[in-house]
Amino acid sequence: MPGTGSLRGTRVLRTLEDSAGLRAQLLAARDVAIIGAGVLGCEVAATAREMGLNVTLIDPHPAPMWRQAGAAVGRALSGLHAERGVRLLMETRVAGLLQDHGRVTGVGVGGGGTVPADVVVVTIGSVPTTDWLVGSGLTLDDGIVCDERGRAAADVHAVGDVARWSDGRTGVGTRLENRANAVQQAMFVAGDITGAQDAYRSVPYFWTDQYDVRIQVFGSLPEGADVRVIDGTLESRKFVMVAEKDGQAVGVAGWNSAKAVMAARNAYLS
Repeated sequence: MPGTGSLRGTRVLRTLEDSAGLRAQLLAARDVAIIGAGVLGCEVAATAREMGLNVTLIDPHPAPMWRQAGAAVGRALSGLHAERGVRLLMETRVAGLLQDHGRVTGVGVGGGGTVPADVVVVTIGSVPTTDWLVGSGLTLDDGIVCDERGRAAADVHAVGDVARWSDGRTGVGTRLENRANAVQQAMFVAGDITGAQDAYRSVPYFWTDQYDVRIQVFGSLPEGADVRVIDGTLESRKFVMVAEKDGQAVGVAGWNSAKAVMAARNAYLS
């Protein structure tokens, strides 16, 4: 978010040093505002609430992790965070930061409202660092553009957050920002370099721990998909969902259901 770097009390999370700095700020804080209710924002909100802080989570989407986990999981997350005392300002846009003598004092939101905060954490706007590759001859488009085998050019591969791989089934380039994807791509590229010929068919995967809940997502749960519970119930807070689009399974999600969600992944997404 432009302009946050000069304000004391604001924080982004990119490095281990950023995380250590945030911890020090939270230990001295009372009111925390988090801009962005994706995976990282939700995890910070849960941690800050468990530290006893007043937490406000702000996002333009209808529910937390709306883009990453879909509407059904998002609504369940809204309930979880609200029960734990997080103030949720969903479908809300940030108008700007408030400050006094160079220190942040709050967040202005659309409609003229104000959220008091002595710490503001910004968890939006991830941009791959590719400036150093300008002029290298590689194709850059929100990451390093690769084919379905991770090849960006002859004898050049890219993996992880910075790599935009072509989906071998659809031809659409996708850049994924999670550890599991980086490890899987690196293992595949190592095999490709040494002569392995199998196609890359990994199913995107991420997990997040918030309070006493672990959420696991395989594939994707896009807006407009038909989502149904296939194991457990929403009320029990232990369930597995499958998302289908155009008659084809595209993702599964589990809530405190590690074994069942893996079984669903194997059954629907193999």
